[in-house]
Amino acid sequence: MRPQHKSRPGSQGLKTLVVFCAIVVSSLCSTASLRAEESATEIARTDPSSDFLAPVRHSAASVQNLFTDVKQYLGIRYRFGGQTPSGFDCSGFVKFMFSRSLDMELPRSSTEMSAIGTKVQRSELKPGDLVFFRNAKNRINHVGIFVGNNIFVHSSLSRGITRDNLNESYFNSRFATGVRVIDVPEKQMQQEIESLLRDYDENGNPS
Repeated sequence: MRPQHKSRPGSQGLKTLVVFCAIVVSSLCSTASLRAEESATEIARTDPSSDFLAPVRHSAASVQNLFTDVKQYLGIRYRFGGQTPSGFDCSGFVKFMFSRSLDMELPRSSTEMSAIGTKVQRSELKPGDLVFFRNAKNRINHVGIFVGNNIFVHSSLSRGITRDNLNESYFNSRFATGVRVIDVPEKQMQQEIESLLRDYDENGNPS
């Protein structure tokens, strides 16, 4: 008969204890890492001096480029998940424009975008601010770029890239918040804003 090797007393228990300790340590490290990340995010959200909240200063020329470029894409069709001129969804359009015109990389979804920058009241909106809308479940699901005079530009499901008015009943009832991610020298760009709004009625439609 082949001799059988007997385990040393307590060796199996020791192995089990080692594995258990390794699992506990790994879990604690993961938890600590997660808490550290959440803590950093919370500090960024609440500390006014944090770059996470502070709007980024831009020259009048670069901000004017944003509105000049926007006009080039009016009428482009809506495309779910679209982030290119072949078709945009709402957040894809905003992300594309800020990257192209201002060299700013915004988050991909409207929900993520609403969590950055500085929150502003509707009455405090300035050109270049982001405007967000909620669905029936009170969740943010749409974003556009505020132009001025209550007009904003966005990717509409039915009309593609277009202008609309915040006072229109549909948007008025679903308005959630405004977010400022750029420091806009408003007076210096007024001429460009007026050009963007010219020949359009209060609803953002051609007059």
